[in-house]
Parts: sequence; C-alpha cells; structure tokens
Amino acid sequence: MTDWIQETLYSNGTLKNKLHITDAKELQNLEMNITAQKSYIFLDQQPKIERLYDLSIIHKFLFSDLYDWAGKYRKGNMYKGNTEFMEHERFDFATINIDKQLNRVKQIAKPTSKDYAELLDSINYMHPFREGNGRSTRLFLQALAANHGQFLDYSRHDKELIEAEHNADIDKLAQLITVENHKTEIDAFETIKKARYMKYKRMRDLDR
Repeated sequence: MTDWIQETLYSNGTLKNKLHITDAKELQNLEMNITAQKSYIFLDQQPKIERLYDLSIIHKFLFSDLYDWAGKYRKGNMYKGNTEFMEHERFDFATINIDKQLNRVKQIAKPTSKDYAELLDSINYMHPFREGNGRSTRLFLQALAANHGQFLDYSRHDKELIEAEHNADIDKLAQLITVENHKTEIDAFETIKKARYMKYKRMRDLDR
C-alpha cells in the first residue's frame, strides 16, 4: 500500500474522517445517508454540467461533511484489485481530453447510451478521488443527461456495471445504461430524484 493511501486510513483500515468514526460499517452507513440526502439537494438545483471541474464540485458537496480530501484529486497512483487507474501525473491530459468529450456530447440534442458510456469509461479510468468516484461520476452523468431532457438509468446493473468499468468495456457499459427521453429538463431531474429515492429505500431495507 502506498504512503499517501496509508495516510488516509486508521490503523484498522477505516477511512480517516472528520467525525473520528473508526468502525467501517458505521462509517459506511453514515456515508450512504449523507450522500443520498446531498444528492437530492444537488438535483433540486437542476445544475448545468459544463466541464470536468463540475465533478470536483459534486464530490466536495457529497463528501465534505466526512472527509478533508473531498473534492480534491488524489495525490498518488491507485490500484484496485487487478485494475490500475491513470497515473496522477497525467491528470492535466485527462482533463483536456474529457472536456473535449463533454463539449461534443453537449452539442448533441439527444446523446445515446454509447456517448455516456464513453464519458463514464474516461472518468472511471482517471479515477480522480481517493474514494467516492463511482457515486460522484454517476450523479455527474445523470445531471448531464437531465440537461438534455434525459433520464440516465444504470441502477439495476450495479455489479455488471462495475465489472464493465474495470474491463474498460464501452460496448458493455452502453448496454447496461438505459436512456429515457423526457419532455423537459425539469421532468428529467424529477425522475432522477424519484429513482434515487427508491434505490436508497431498497438499500436501507436490505441493511435492516
């Protein structure tokens, strides 16, 4: 384990946090509750996604109650299992590339699941944060889709989606993402909130 990752952990492996919680399960449950509530607040604002920097804003908004590094890019390289993410020294290059992808998608009236899958793959490979990359990225992409009057749904395929992300399988990601067109941007944001509430409720029920 690299030094910079070790610095973010208590001796038992739990992430260091502002509330000094050392029980991993307790921290996980609190994190789930906080980020779910923050997601609703964020979506209520009907935000406009303009560039990759907005992902840092989202990450900070979701996780700042718990972690000092919320919204900040990781300061070292990262591995998860057999997956090696982009070297942090290349983040400037990644930012330019992803912003170009974003600009292209923003110019499309109704992007396809493949368009969103390509963005998801690029951001996942960059993996800019210590933790919370998946939740931040999915909220980022759902807000982007809502800007186009679309609802982006991948909630029914969590395990398959993670596997496809690890394999950088864009075609599989596109198959797992459902894009629904709505009449207005407001309708799209409302659909996202309802879907997120139902998923949160299911997770709470399973945890009891």
